[in-house]
Amino acid sequence: MSENQTPQADIKILLVDDEVNITRALLRLFNDVEHYQVLTANSGQDALLLLRENQDCGVIISDQRMPGMSGVEFLRQARDLSPEAVRMLLTGYADIEASIAAINRGGIFRYLTKPWDDDALLQAVAEAAANFTLIQENKRLNALVRKQKEELEEWNKRLKQRVLDQTSQIRAKSDELAESNSRLKESFSAIIEALAGLIELHHKRAPGHSRNISELLKVMARRLKLDDLQQKKIISAGLLHDIGKIGINDRILGKSVADMTPQEYKEYKTHVIRGQAAIDRVPELRDIGEMVRHHHERFDGKGFPDGLKGEAIPLGSRMICAANLFEHKLLKYPQSEALDEALADLKGEWGPVLDPALRTALEEGAREIYASLNLVSEVSEKMVSPKELKPGMQLKTDLYSGTGVLLLKKGSVFDENSIDATRRCFKIDPFERDICVIIRKESADEESA
Repeated sequence: MSENQTPQADIKILLVDDEVNITRALLRLFNDVEHYQVLTANSGQDALLLLRENQDCGVIISDQRMPGMSGVEFLRQARDLSPEAVRMLLTGYADIEASIAAINRGGIFRYLTKPWDDDALLQAVAEAAANFTLIQENKRLNALVRKQKEELEEWNKRLKQRVLDQTSQIRAKSDELAESNSRLKESFSAIIEALAGLIELHHKRAPGHSRNISELLKVMARRLKLDDLQQKKIISAGLLHDIGKIGINDRILGKSVADMTPQEYKEYKTHVIRGQAAIDRVPELRDIGEMVRHHHERFDGKGFPDGLKGEAIPLGSRMICAANLFEHKLLKYPQSEALDEALADLKGEWGPVLDPALRTALEEGAREIYASLNLVSEVSEKMVSPKELKPGMQLKTDLYSGTGVLLLKKGSVFDENSIDATRRCFKIDPFERDICVIIRKESADEESA
């Protein structure tokens, strides 16, 4: 046996054979191996008695044909006494039915025949011993993890008792440990949201643009019945689609494409490639980077940067292209007319520029998302502080932090989460205390009740 196969701790091996010369031969073979403690029995009944006193046996080797109790039956009962022991069947004849029975009933690790090859047998037992050692080590580690978890929980309890003003944070940390995978995904989404905020902070002429695009994409993806993973990637791509513009001169970004010089337009077109390159270093964002690269491709193949055509353009890129063009057209009109006029302006774009298969999803999604802009007459405006915010109130104008990061876009309806986030931001990055909100008649009635 090679050095790396030798057990580091004693392993009990139980040998069972009605032929004494067989057990003696095996005993001599294993006695030369360090860390093997060998027990022998000449019948299944004797072996079971011995096993009851040595339930920590690591390896059990039994002959199949023995008077009174077969090897298969013995191994079946041995499994009940020492379920973690590795069981092996040794027989002098090729009995296929016995092999199948041993596997199904006795749960054997290996089937060996007589006469055996010493080296092969030692190797098989070494593997069995390693298997048993691995099981024991796994139990030890599990017990250690449980102990550490219990110690951590106790530490948390003591900390909560001593630091009362941090009770909520400690509880959140405990929940985070219990759901680490879920929280990691949420953090990843939050990072993308933060990047979107930085993009809009750089390109101040388009406040809320990336968030508007992502909200519209969310509704479109749902109407197209895309799976959850596709939806998340496309929404993230919508948030990051303009990240490459951070490297473009703001003077160029302030111009329409028609007003750009050939050189300026050439530089402008690089933002999709720069955008992909910026996020390609993160493996989880590479699919999103592909969508960012191609969101200025046209359905007729006349777009940039690669001139892709039709369905060769990634679906997410086609959706961003449609939402992006709609958003730009929306800004051309007064709020009361914007939705219908922008949708009418898109009619000539379906086919040459935009994928016609996305038309229904965009039009229905746009009406759903921008319905909040069509304010009914039974509403009132009110200036409130962050402390006075209540669920159901609606933002009249975009809400920015003190340093200019977009927090919520106009039309957003406050819920418990957004209220909490707004109040926390006010403490971290203070903005003007008064927030202009719209209160619908139902909400106003509830306040006066």
